[in-house]
Amino acid sequence: MVDVALLLGGPSEERGISLNSARSVADHLEGAVVNLTEIIFFDRQVRPYSIPRGLLYCNTPSDFDFKLAHEGRPLTEDELIARLRTAGLVFPCMHGEFGEDGQVQALLEKAGVPFVGTGAQACATAFDKYKAKQALDAAGIGAVPSVLVDAAMSDAEAERVVTEAFPGVAKLVLKPATGGSSIDVFVARDRAAATDILRTLRTRHDRIVIQPRMHGVEVTTIVLDGPDGPVALIPVEIELQNQATEDEIFDYRRKYLASNDSHYHCPPPRDDETIARIQATAEAVFKTLGLRDFARIDAWLEEDGTVLVSDVNVISGMEQNSFLFVQAAQLGMTHADVLREVLRAAAHRNGLEFTAPYDTTIQTGEPVAVLFGGATAERQVSVLSGTNVWLKLARSQKYAPTPYLLSPDGSVWQVSYSSALRHSVEEIVYACRDGVRLEERRRRLAERIIERLRLPAEARSTSVAPPVQLTMEEFLDRHELVFIALHGGAGENGTLQELLDAHGIRYNGSGPAASRLCADKYETGKVVATLESEGIHTARRVRVDVPPSVEESVIETLWHDIITEVTDTRVVVKPLDDGCSAGILPLGNASDLQRYLELINAGARRIKGAGFSLLSPDQLVEMPTSRPHHLLFEDYIDTDDVRVEDHSGDAELIWGRERDTGWIEVTVGVIGPRGAMVAMNPSITVASAGILSLEEKFMGGTGINITPPPGAPLGRVEPGAVDAVRARIARTANVLGMEGYGRIDAFMHRKTGEVIIIEANSLPGLTPATVFYHQGLAEEPPVPPRQILERILDLASHS
Repeated sequence: MVDVALLLGGPSEERGISLNSARSVADHLEGAVVNLTEIIFFDRQVRPYSIPRGLLYCNTPSDFDFKLAHEGRPLTEDELIARLRTAGLVFPCMHGEFGEDGQVQALLEKAGVPFVGTGAQACATAFDKYKAKQALDAAGIGAVPSVLVDAAMSDAEAERVVTEAFPGVAKLVLKPATGGSSIDVFVARDRAAATDILRTLRTRHDRIVIQPRMHGVEVTTIVLDGPDGPVALIPVEIELQNQATEDEIFDYRRKYLASNDSHYHCPPPRDDETIARIQATAEAVFKTLGLRDFARIDAWLEEDGTVLVSDVNVISGMEQNSFLFVQAAQLGMTHADVLREVLRAAAHRNGLEFTAPYDTTIQTGEPVAVLFGGATAERQVSVLSGTNVWLKLARSQKYAPTPYLLSPDGSVWQVSYSSALRHSVEEIVYACRDGVRLEERRRRLAERIIERLRLPAEARSTSVAPPVQLTMEEFLDRHELVFIALHGGAGENGTLQELLDAHGIRYNGSGPAASRLCADKYETGKVVATLESEGIHTARRVRVDVPPSVEESVIETLWHDIITEVTDTRVVVKPLDDGCSAGILPLGNASDLQRYLELINAGARRIKGAGFSLLSPDQLVEMPTSRPHHLLFEDYIDTDDVRVEDHSGDAELIWGRERDTGWIEVTVGVIGPRGAMVAMNPSITVASAGILSLEEKFMGGTGINITPPPGAPLGRVEPGAVDAVRARIARTANVLGMEGYGRIDAFMHRKTGEVIIIEANSLPGLTPATVFYHQGLAEEPPVPPRQILERILDLASHS
């Protein structure tokens, strides 16, 4: 095996994606292909720190920025270089400024340290969108037309440059010349909008690239450094879904967050000649710009078949369902397989011996079906949970997982490796049908790539068999053990549990009765109310039937009744029996209530914060997929003003003086057999806008979770309070009849350890950055994620 050091972080707004990439590399390579000797995190001031492995499971860099002084070890440049020289290879998993613009590469080159990826000078050219275009133009490679606006230009001069370059073009795309592929990218509908956007961008960036809005389709291609030169994998064609206007683009949300906002077509629905043209263009870019080992080339395929390059990514994203892994899976390569090839290319280029064995392990553990998807508002989080569970258990010696998707129509797909790596249930279903229909094309395209890369059979360790559609009955007949990774609805309210019990199938989590109880937030509150004398409280709440009418007089009366029963100012509304995030938001007045009910009755898929008094204008709230019949209104609990602030690169956990209530919001994982559940270390949950969004709870790179709640000097939690909370949360779980594992959301009093229970989740999210993993790693001794999942399955004992 090879000794490898990982680099992550940096000053870019894409540092959260860097964290996802580094975690993915560590998960799939450590112990099988590499020895992970060092993990180096660069803060916003690009100061290096050696950090422990467990910090990779934080949701965002902000989760641990403020801990660096206590858990990380700051390094001088000499200390950094000395540590990196002990590794055989350095793997920069960094995106945007410092990571892709040649700066960190220059540091490594100066130190004489071999590393994965493109060299400093080539990075500097490729990362600069305008310089890259000029280099491609000189080589005769088509690129999206662009002009450069310097921050020093006057508004009039900038307008003249754009007008001369694009006469008669109204819609423009504006982006920083030296920024990532997703941050600060805007579409202007007209010249007036472009002027306003440009004015804003010039306050943050020195150089701005302006392009016409293209009207073809977006394609992206991974290129690997093969034995005889660059080899393009099967491209992905990107189709935007739920597009409100033609001005919407493949932005950060569509690219990295779990939603049905985009579909990936791999192979693209194009003839072989067109696909070959896309691949040839990507390979020409790779060679012309002097890229190395691997890269991602984004382009537009115009209606006339022309391929125009739009962006060059010298370090492709490596999160769980990235383009790198989607395209490699078409060849039969797992995450570990393709990352191994990237390392092989880097080692060969540096004259290093690469003896890492191929993964030829045949899983002999107990078969387990990992079931995810469904039709609820949290189905996309279920995709992240299920695929993450499957991938982590894939290296287990105790269990042999197979991924299955529960389709919204009730059928079950045994999914292929490639089709599982998508953002949404709908996209996976589409990919499954495509996988069957396009199998001959995929095989034909893959064979040529495999030949050019000279990949032996052992370098392709996963099956490329097309997906298989089953009825639920056929699925049940095939399995004796199921890992339920569904969230909300029938997967979490006892319905599926009853079905599995009837077939004698073991499964993770609570049985039907406890699942049904936990899914009904009102009934959960009634049980918790019996524990009042033990310091375990529940918020005041009222259950209301969703009124068919939203007339103003009806709403005023209803609002008065609610606040009379619950509180006198603000309430939190949530569907009675959906998941822990869908349709949950704070209401501050009758107008908020009226708007909420109008959207409920209209079947709104998603709510935007604009128009609600207690939400930020851009905040998004996913809504239930079907109209709820009952709503729960409960106290809005005022908590301490807790936030993470960045002061010139030094992050700090702030306990503000505006709100000093003694209460903080926490989430706590519980695990164990029925009647003997134990609570893990709590996590403080820091919301950006009062109520945690679905993304902040589950999606890597968005929310902030602090595990465990810190005492002095980092925080204000009193000694003994955390232990008291753990005891009370465990008591709650056992009274509710939970078993196996779960998660309880609550408010804790940071002095007394009393708790106000919000809700109990019998099937909590197990996404790559879930707090469940944070909390396991915070135990003594630490419990790594795969061991937690194995323990959950060990506890499966239903009949």
